[in-house]
This record gives sequence, C-alpha cells and structure tokens, in this order.
Amino acid sequence: MPGPGQSHQPYPVARAALSGGLAMFVGIGVARFSFAPLVPALVAAHWYSAAAAFWFAAVNLAGYFVGVAATRAWRRSYQGKAALVLAMALTALATLCCALNWGAAWFGVWRLVSGLTGGMLMVLMAHAVVARVPAGARGRVSGFAFSGMGAGMSFSSLALPALLAHGLVFAWGALGGLCAAATLAVAFIMPPARIAPPPRHKSAGPPPLVVLVLIAAYACSALGFMPHMLFWSSFVAIGLGRGVAAGAVMAAWIGLAATFGPPVLGRAADHFGFLPTLAAGFMVMGGAVAVPLFTHAAPALVGSAVCVGAVALGSVMLVVGAIAGIVPSDRLAADWGLATMVYAITQVSGAAGLSDLFRATGSYGVLFGVGTGAMVLGGVLITWAARLARVQA
Repeated sequence: MPGPGQSHQPYPVARAALSGGLAMFVGIGVARFSFAPLVPALVAAHWYSAAAAFWFAAVNLAGYFVGVAATRAWRRSYQGKAALVLAMALTALATLCCALNWGAAWFGVWRLVSGLTGGMLMVLMAHAVVARVPAGARGRVSGFAFSGMGAGMSFSSLALPALLAHGLVFAWGALGGLCAAATLAVAFIMPPARIAPPPRHKSAGPPPLVVLVLIAAYACSALGFMPHMLFWSSFVAIGLGRGVAAGAVMAAWIGLAATFGPPVLGRAADHFGFLPTLAAGFMVMGGAVAVPLFTHAAPALVGSAVCVGAVALGSVMLVVGAIAGIVPSDRLAADWGLATMVYAITQVSGAAGLSDLFRATGSYGVLFGVGTGAMVLGGVLITWAARLARVQA
C-alpha cells in the first residue's frame, strides 16, 4: 500500500532505470573511466608527467572512498532526487574545471571532487533508484543502471580521438558539457525519492568466515583490475608506441564489455550459481590480465580488454548475489557495505602503490604481473569460499 503522500499511480520504472543509468554514466563512466585514455594526451601536451597523472587517478579513488563512506554514514532523511542531481551537477563542474591548466593543485582538487561525487552517486543510485522500484523490476533496473558505467566509458573513449583533435581544453569541456546535459535530463525525468536511513544493523558479531573470505577475494579483483583501469590506455599509446587514438580504442573495448558483461554474467549465475560463476570469471580475468606479459598482438589485447571489462564490473553483481545467498536478509546490508568499503580501500591503496611502482620501475609489465598475482590469489579464495558455503549449507 502506498504510504502517506505517495501516489497510487504505477511506479515509473523506465524513468527510474534511465535516471540510474545516467547517474552511473556520469559519475563513474565519464568522470572516472574517461581519465585513463586522457593520460597520454595530458603527457603529450606537457600538462603533467605520466607518474603525476596516475597519482591524480589515485586521488580520484580516494575521493570515491570518502564519498561512499560519507553517504552511507548519513543518518538523516533527505530528498534522494535532489541529492543525486546535486552530485551529478558537481561532477559536471569538476569535469569542466579540469579543462583549465592551472597547475597540479587545481587539477588534483577537482579530480578529488569528481571521485567524491562518484562515490556518492554509487550509493545514491542504489537507495534512490534501485531500492524503490517494484521487486519484480529490480533485476533489469539494476542491470541497466550498472551498465551505464560501461556505456560512459565506451562513449568517452570512442569520442576522445575526435575531441582531442581540437585540444585538451575542448575535450574536457565537451565531457563536462555531456555530464551537464545528463544532469538536466535526470532533473526532469527522475521520480521523487525521499530517503530515510535504514536502522543500524542489530546482528551481533562479525560476518561468517565464508563472507570474510569472499570479501577478501573481492578485494583481490579490485587490485587485479587496477592495471587495466589506470594504465591500459597509456600502455598501448605510450608503452607500445601506438598513439593516443589506439589507446582510447582499447579503453573503449573495456567499456563495451563492461556494458554487456553484467547482464550476461547474471544469466550465467541464475543457471550455475553465483559462486561457481564468480570462480570461472576470476579464472578468465586472471588469464586476461596476464595477456600483455606474453603478447602484444592487437587481437590478443582486445580479448584481454573485453574479458577484464566484463568480469571486473560484473563481479560487483556476482559478489552481492553470492553474499545474499549465504547470509540472512537482515544482515545483507551490513556485509555488503563492508565489502564495498574494503573494495574502495583496495582501489585507493592499489592505485597509489602501482603508481609508485611504475614511477620506480617504468615498467608496465610489472604492473600486469601484480594484477595477475592478485587474480590468482582471488581465485584461490573464491574456491575456498565455495567450499565453506557447501559445508555451511
């Protein structure tokens, strides 16, 4: 039954899905993932060194962690639509400000802001969009919303060669304008959503061992994704000497796979189970991360990008589905929240560590080696988690 002040009209599922997709398109797809293919252009234009550019990526991830933590910790009711539109508007502003070459401090502040708003949008999208649609529509709405990340990455990567032909200022300005347009669209189409914070988790004790092992494996996938997420475009464009356009196209392959990977993996999980699908996905992703260690052939690199993009973002859905099948529903929010925080911390520390490692060695191969090792460890942990889950069942 509708609550006080709620409409008896059917919930506008399509508008909610499009709003969530645009939020992820802006907050993660464009604001975060467009940065990697822009790094070679930043270096070529002598705005910043490669090492400095990778540190900006780490700063962005640090902002993401703060945004997630702050939004989850907020304990007062608020208008979800207003908060989501504000976060998108700040993302657009931060992207536009990156068009101004006013020094590393200026650039770093706005990369931090775009990370913070991206973290806010990740949480807000779940609360203000996915959690409010009818139960029977949540699967397709969340799938569409999460695919917005990959769609934003694909679009920005494919558009960047043409945008960069007019210079870095024009490219940043165009991306910022795109974010602003998407923000206006969401302001018009998103259904109202007043958010009341959930009650604090009342279950005593830490998560069960199987969930802790699963979270550790999830953290390994975060580290395994870092070489492709931060360095892939630069590896192709600078490391292999194939140019900015080639690097952007390779990043677009990751985004394209990230767009279609979650729905495909979701159907596989419905058929084979979440943990077996996740284990198989880790094996595929581990092999894909290792590809540049053995060959630089273009078809192999495309395959690497596709497999990493599909599994890395698809693992978000698989992990939450696996946890939901292990723990009671009353502690799912707490355990998934812990997994999200651990993933964000791993991303921040991994980005900083790999940036330092690249600065010290100048070797992309070392980075892909670390990523491969992380995925191998993650695969071992998933196998252990599956065994624990069988015993618990």
